[in-house]
Amino acid sequence: MEISTKTRNSIFYILLFNSIVASLAQTVLNTALAPIMVDMNITAGTAQWLISSFSLVMGIMVLATAFLIKKFSCRILYISSVILFCTGLLLAATAQNFTMLLIGRIFQALSTGILVSLTQVMILTVFPAEERGSKMGIFGLAASAAPVLAPTIAGIVIDNMGWRMIFWGALALSLIISSVGFFVIKNITENRKTKFDTFSFILCSLGFTCIIIGLGNWGSAYLSVINVFIPIIIGLISLFCFIYRQKKLPEPFLQLNIFKNREFKIAVIANMILFCGTIATSTLLPLYMQSMRGFSATTSGLITMPGSLLTAFISPIAGKIYDKLGIRKLYLWGASIMMIGHILFSFLSATTAIPILILIFSIRQLGIGLLLMPTITWGMSTLEKQYVSDGTAIINSLRTIAGSLGTVLFVSIMTVASRGSEPAQMIYGVNIAFIGIASLKFLLLIIAILFIGKEKPFVLSDTIINGK
Repeated sequence: MEISTKTRNSIFYILLFNSIVASLAQTVLNTALAPIMVDMNITAGTAQWLISSFSLVMGIMVLATAFLIKKFSCRILYISSVILFCTGLLLAATAQNFTMLLIGRIFQALSTGILVSLTQVMILTVFPAEERGSKMGIFGLAASAAPVLAPTIAGIVIDNMGWRMIFWGALALSLIISSVGFFVIKNITENRKTKFDTFSFILCSLGFTCIIIGLGNWGSAYLSVINVFIPIIIGLISLFCFIYRQKKLPEPFLQLNIFKNREFKIAVIANMILFCGTIATSTLLPLYMQSMRGFSATTSGLITMPGSLLTAFISPIAGKIYDKLGIRKLYLWGASIMMIGHILFSFLSATTAIPILILIFSIRQLGIGLLLMPTITWGMSTLEKQYVSDGTAIINSLRTIAGSLGTVLFVSIMTVASRGSEPAQMIYGVNIAFIGIASLKFLLLIIAILFIGKEKPFVLSDTIINGK
C-alpha cells in the first residue's frame, strides 16, 4: 500500500501523542500509590496490583492485537482504543473503592496495548528501513516522556488537588488529541479474513495471570501451597498447552516459529529482563521515598526528573547510534550502566541524601535510554512485513508481562525481607529487592557479551516459518 510521506507522518504523530498520554496514565500511579494507600486504607501488596495488573492486561491485549491488526482497519482500532481509554480514566477519576479503581486501570491497559502495537507496526511497515531506527527513537522519546513528566506533574497535582485530578487531566488531554485523530487516522495496514482462536487466547491469558497471582500472593501468604504454588503450576501448565497448541494449528494464534530467528529470540529475552527490573524499580522507589522517607509526592517526582530527562534526551541519540553502529556496543554500555545503578540502589538508607538519589537514578536511566527502543528495532529488523504484527505482539506482550512479573516479585521480596513495619526496617527489604534487580542486569550483561552481535542477522523467510 502506497502512503504519502505527509500522511504517514501525520498518522505517526497522532499515534505518538496518544501513546504519550497513555504512558502518562500508566506511570503516574507510581507517584500516586502512597496517597492511594492512605485514602483507600490498603497495603503496598494490595496497591501494587494497580501497577502489575495494568502491565499484565496490557501484555495480554498486545497478544490479541496481532489478530486485531490483521482483521480490522487502523481507524477502527484507533477509535476503539480511545473509547476504552477515556472510559478507564473516567472510572479511575470517580472511583469510590479499590475495585472500581482497578477496573478503570484495566480499561486503560486494554487501550494502551492496542496503541503501542499499532504505533510500532506502523513504524516497521510504512517507513523505509533507513528511517526505522530514528522513528523508533522518537517513539522511545515518547515512552521516556512519561517518566520525565508524570512523577513531577503528578506530585504537584497530588499535593495540591489530590490524586483523582491526574486522571481528569489525562482524560482532557486524550479527548483533545483524539478529536484531531478522528480526522487524521486512516487505514495503513492490509486487512484479511482471519479467525480469532479464543481457546489459545484463554490459555495464554490464564497462564500469565495465574503465575502473577501466585507471585503476588507470596508477599502476603509466604510459601502457602494453595495461594502461591498452585496458581503458578496452573499457569505453567496453561502456557505449555498454549505453546503445544500453536505448533499443531494450521494458522496459529501467534506465529511462534519466528523464535527460530536467533536475533529475534535474543531480543525478546533481553527485553523481558530489561522490563522485569525497570517496572519494579518504578514501583519500589516511590514507596521508598514517600512511605519510608516521608518525602512529599512533589519531592519524589523532582528527584526522578533529571534522570528521566536524560533518558528522553538519549533515546533518539541511541536510535541514531543503532543505525550506524548496530546493537552490540549499545548493549554492552547500557547493561553495564544499568547494573551499576541498581547495585548503588541496594545501599539506600534512611539518611541517603537527595543529590545521591538523583545521581543514582540518573545512572540507571542512562542505561535504559540506550537499550529501550534499539532492542525492539534490532529484534524486529530481520522479520519480513507479513510477520511484523506477530513479532510486535510477542516482543511487546512478553516484555510488558515481564514488567508485571517483576513488580509482584520484587514487591513481594521487599515485603518478605523487611525486618519490621517501621520505615527504617522496611528499607532493608528495599535493599534486598534491589540486589535481586541488579542480578538481573548482570544477566543482561552476560547475554550482551555472549550472544548479541556474534552472527550476521538474517531475514526470516516463509521456508523457515513453515518448517520446510
